[in-house]
Amino acid sequence: MLHNAIGSTQLPGQNGLTGTNTTTQKSPLLNADIPINACSLSIGLFANAASSCSTTSVGLAQLGAIGTINIPITAQWNAIGLLGQAASALGLTTGEAPASTTQDGAINLYAPISLCAINVGLVGDTASNCNLQGTNGSLSQTGVIDAAVPVTVCDIIVEIDGHSTSNCPQYPDSVTQKGQLADAYAPITACGIIAVVDGTGTGMCMPVAGFPLVNDLPTNNVSQSAPIDGVLPINACSIVVAVDGTASNQCEPTHLATNPTGSVPVNVPVTVCAVTAAIQGNASGTCTGAGTQVGPIGTPGSPGTGVTLPVTICGVEVALGGTSVASCPQPTVSTSPGTTPPSTAPATTTTAQTAAAAAPPTAVHTAAASAPLALTGAPLLVELLIGALAIMLGLVVSRLSRRRGAHQA
Repeated sequence: MLHNAIGSTQLPGQNGLTGTNTTTQKSPLLNADIPINACSLSIGLFANAASSCSTTSVGLAQLGAIGTINIPITAQWNAIGLLGQAASALGLTTGEAPASTTQDGAINLYAPISLCAINVGLVGDTASNCNLQGTNGSLSQTGVIDAAVPVTVCDIIVEIDGHSTSNCPQYPDSVTQKGQLADAYAPITACGIIAVVDGTGTGMCMPVAGFPLVNDLPTNNVSQSAPIDGVLPINACSIVVAVDGTASNQCEPTHLATNPTGSVPVNVPVTVCAVTAAIQGNASGTCTGAGTQVGPIGTPGSPGTGVTLPVTICGVEVALGGTSVASCPQPTVSTSPGTTPPSTAPATTTTAQTAAAAAPPTAVHTAAASAPLALTGAPLLVELLIGALAIMLGLVVSRLSRRRGAHQA
């Protein structure tokens, strides 16, 4: 706890590099690495505010007898404009190396928090640009219980009668967990969320060029080998709301190429993507590659069982007097579950997609692109829910009728 820094010389300087973004923790009991980056947050009130930053981890080599904790906080070069204009930038040298984190203890926790490219504008214009190249990278955990919970809140815009732009490019991660009891990887991403009233908001939250591809998808690589392996990504991506204005956003949720070898691998991805709402305005959201059906989890025929429970809500539209468009394009999947090699097979995705549109009779209904049929018949989920509600309603009416008859008697 003595090595944390807020606004000190340990943080990277403008257009330069100081220190390293490699973190090593070797406490025998507990290791925790929780870097917090809050940069490129611009706020404009009757004015312009622009901010740009490129984050990097503050690396340390820690060796403790009981536990090691690393919580570097970066909160610099944010812009606030009030009745004037404010602009700031924190730029690192081009080609910053990816971050590297190694933890070797009984309990390992890696939970980086990134708050990046968030705009708030009222009448004025705001712009934010955030680069996470020096923060993302490789993670290696070797212990009894290994947990990685990266939280990214990125590309969020709130605008009233002004113009706002935000950009938050995504970089690849590589996660290796070798817990003796349990491994858990649960990335949480809220990216590309825009709300506009009589203004214009544009967001972009897409993988950078050169992102590793699996089945034509930019994919993070995750390797787990504990008896209990858990992959639980949660994505809220490309959610757009516009009232008499224009809001557009394009994003792509996190994809995982899992390689679990434990006795009980668990895969529960949750994705809320391309949700739009417009009142007298225009709203468009695009979410690429959500809920695709890919290879199986684990190795067929080997000991142990696998649990795969993906939940994908993609392509939900609401329009009142305006135009609302939600798109969920699917990439081409060339491999089949029966022929995918175990070493490169991503987890099976059973997709439940929802497409809804509410508009005046003269409005054009635009439905989301449909995904491939899932193995469990998930496209019938809506019908099953309607049937279950009808049965429950019938039971309630029947019980009320019996009670009324009893009282009359």
